[in-house]
Amino acid sequence: MASIQGVRRMWQECKLLERDREIELLQQSLERARRGVGGLVMVEGEQGTGKSTLLQHARAEADGRAFQVLNARGSALEQGFSWAVVRQLFEHQPVDRAEETLEERDAETPPLSLPTQITSDSATTQGEREEGGDALYSLLQGIYGMCRDASLTSPLLLLVDDAQWIDTESARFINYLVNRLENHRILVVLAVTRGAHEPVQDLLMAVCGSPVAVLTRLAPLSKEAVRRRIAERLGRDVHDGVLRACFDLTEGNPLHLAELLDQMIGLGLTPDESSIPEILLLTPARISWHMRSRLRELPATAEVLASAIAVLNGHAEPQHCAQVSGLDEAEMFDAAGCLREADVLRPGMPYQFRRAAMRQVVYSHMSPRDRGSAHRRSARSLQTAGAQVSEVAEHLVRTDPAGDPWAVTVLRSASRGAMLGGDPRAAIRYLRHALAEPLSEQPQPAVLAQLGSAELRAHRPSAVERLVEAQCKVEEAESGNAVRADLGVALAASARYEEALAVLSQDQNSASGQVRALASVLSRLIPGELRRVTPAVVPGSRALRAHAAAEALSRGLHVRRVRRLAAAALADGDLATDHDTELTSASIAAWTLAQCDDLSAAERALDEHMRRAAACGQLLTVDTAQSLQARVLYDTGRLEEAEQTARVVLRHQSATSLRPACVPLAAAVLVHCLIDTGRPEEATAFLDRTGLTGQLPEAAMFVPLSVARGRLSIRLARFGAGLAEIVECRDLAARQGWWYPSAICEYLSDSVRALVRSGEPAAACELALGELKRARAFGAARPLAVALRTYGELKGGAEGLVLVEEAHRLLDGLPDSVERARTLVALGSVLRRAGQRGAARRRLDAGRELAQKVGATELEAEARSELRLAGARPTRSGSSASVPLTPAEERVAQRAATGLSNREIAQALFVTVKTVEWHLSQTYAKLGIAKRSELSDALSGATCIEDSSRRA
Repeated sequence: MASIQGVRRMWQECKLLERDREIELLQQSLERARRGVGGLVMVEGEQGTGKSTLLQHARAEADGRAFQVLNARGSALEQGFSWAVVRQLFEHQPVDRAEETLEERDAETPPLSLPTQITSDSATTQGEREEGGDALYSLLQGIYGMCRDASLTSPLLLLVDDAQWIDTESARFINYLVNRLENHRILVVLAVTRGAHEPVQDLLMAVCGSPVAVLTRLAPLSKEAVRRRIAERLGRDVHDGVLRACFDLTEGNPLHLAELLDQMIGLGLTPDESSIPEILLLTPARISWHMRSRLRELPATAEVLASAIAVLNGHAEPQHCAQVSGLDEAEMFDAAGCLREADVLRPGMPYQFRRAAMRQVVYSHMSPRDRGSAHRRSARSLQTAGAQVSEVAEHLVRTDPAGDPWAVTVLRSASRGAMLGGDPRAAIRYLRHALAEPLSEQPQPAVLAQLGSAELRAHRPSAVERLVEAQCKVEEAESGNAVRADLGVALAASARYEEALAVLSQDQNSASGQVRALASVLSRLIPGELRRVTPAVVPGSRALRAHAAAEALSRGLHVRRVRRLAAAALADGDLATDHDTELTSASIAAWTLAQCDDLSAAERALDEHMRRAAACGQLLTVDTAQSLQARVLYDTGRLEEAEQTARVVLRHQSATSLRPACVPLAAAVLVHCLIDTGRPEEATAFLDRTGLTGQLPEAAMFVPLSVARGRLSIRLARFGAGLAEIVECRDLAARQGWWYPSAICEYLSDSVRALVRSGEPAAACELALGELKRARAFGAARPLAVALRTYGELKGGAEGLVLVEEAHRLLDGLPDSVERARTLVALGSVLRRAGQRGAARRRLDAGRELAQKVGATELEAEARSELRLAGARPTRSGSSASVPLTPAEERVAQRAATGLSNREIAQALFVTVKTVEWHLSQTYAKLGIAKRSELSDALSGATCIEDSSRRA
């Protein structure tokens, strides 16, 4: 019995998904046969749908019911031999039942012996078969009698897998047997592959006409079953895109799915969205072999057409297929009919493979030469039909360079379209192929310039080399100015500021307005000691006003004057630019306006500027404006939007990428967002991944990132490193004239707290007072409110309360932001320390709600802590009969929500593990939750109420 239990355990582990109906049918048939009502079950399905697995399951069940089990498997190699399957069935005797001794089996079930006419070697081939007459009938009756006699001792199960390959004589025996099963303890189970057109197919299907026969067809696995199987094998939740990719590749075929998952595991692919492109290219060997074998059975013209359809991929209209395949109309339609009959193609036009994997299999089995030729013919055919240039180019990049001027023209045109669509990576692919075309008179300088421009906008370091080479070869003045501008930006993005300024400033008489504007902007962004040339004069009234506003801001002039200059620069109406560059006049003016607290006007200007630049394909302009927009979104309390916008800007960034101005600006916003939403470790990982750690270049655009990194170090309790970076950054900004008011909002609060915790309260007070004087001189509400709040928290008492209340009044009328929430929490904290607990709770609760609204989880946790000190306790929001958590329960719950184990919580709180378990059980009951993973949401949804005496 041990072996039977082992088999059953194996089947439990196998988990035959969505085969419950078939399993129940087999079990019922076995039970009827055991009671003397024989029958036949035919299991039909495509290869890999689990027919063999079901037969093995039937055998395991039969062993448990003390059946004699005879099994055989048909094969193409043995189909031509007489009685091949019958011989297999009976050559396995005696039946192996491990729980019985050989003597017991021999005593109860004597070996079954076939007639000598079958076992003789005298008639084994098809040409030597004895086809009819009484002799064949006598043989069939003799085998039947042998099975009948064996079933008298114990029930008999005959299993035949791959029955589509059964030989004719064995098929006749099954037909003979099925009509005599009704009163015998015999069950026959056949597994047949659907779609096999073999000579014995009619004989097998005739079997199903018997009253004792049942036919069941196996359906593919559903999407939900595929999801379950992927999750079981890979141990992860499955992304919907991964599920679709796996289902399309396997169409729910269990065997193909198992092989696909084996390949994913071998390659280290996870069921996440990032793995989808790689999964779509997988062609497991068994899937490939099965599909290739299906094609090999068809005429040669069908395979030729399939290859053309695979190359055209979505554009397989008949006229294109004829051009690519070289078939005439009659041959093509005949081949298409064969492919549809074989279930390879879907109905309708254009031609499409029924399974996505079939296209990959056919395509991968083409020779490189044939594939390249087919793609070139596809490109010609599609262009003739008026297809989009990008569709034509996608075929050309899959061909070997052939020195074709037409191909270069198409690829350059497609690259321009890709840039207009905001896809510089596609443009790079097209242009690299165009550059490889061996033309005798190719426009190489123009292609080099285009390629360098695209690589710059994709942040590729190779852009510098391309643009240097293009500058040496380009002759046209207009093209030369565009190359100079791009080269200047690329050199600056490589931190080669002196070289960049030299390139932009040389030969000013022939320089365009774009080049001179870039030189002027760059001269203000790099250290003064690197300015070896006189800064260029900025042409145009808007540019003059925008740079005047930025200059006034850096000199610390009053906010009213700076705002007036910035607004005047944006008042001209049209925010479009004639060239693609980083910091345009409109972007500079909008950023300056944001520093003056006119955030809504700044956002409108940036939105309009980006819209116009995107319509012209000016990707540098779009990315830089978008990085500034991310800062505006952050300052207005839309942390989630700010984070997503920053990530879009940084989509091309890696450790080896160029660093144009948009990169440090967007990276700073992303780091601030991750800090405020309680994810400092993720911010550290981002900086490591993008190579933005270590020494940053000394340039104005890196100041915000340096401040953000200092703040991150402080939040990670590395106070010394964080303070050092911020102090160094402040000194550099002051020395170079790069100070900007919102920097106070970024670093002051954290720096002062770090100094206090480091035992330097005097230095903290000096820093806060100095920034307060600077903020009062400028006059903008946000930086002044931050300075007042920070200094008021330090002073405390009545004087501190006055300062924090002034900060709160300054923020009235401004958007709900993180700074507004911080000010409310600070005001509540000062009120609590002054003994005004009721007023403190109101301010703290308002600050907690605002922090929750904007997503500032770190600040929300701080507000909750202050509320507890002020005598309030959290309860679940929306509860009609809410019971507050005790302080001990709150402490345990907060730590458990961060992922600490019970033992770690016990060690942190100096209590026993059982005490932790008790508090957690009480917390679950009060919050109405069932498990630990729900704690975070339940606690974040809590609402604050008055202390117990007030509630009573």
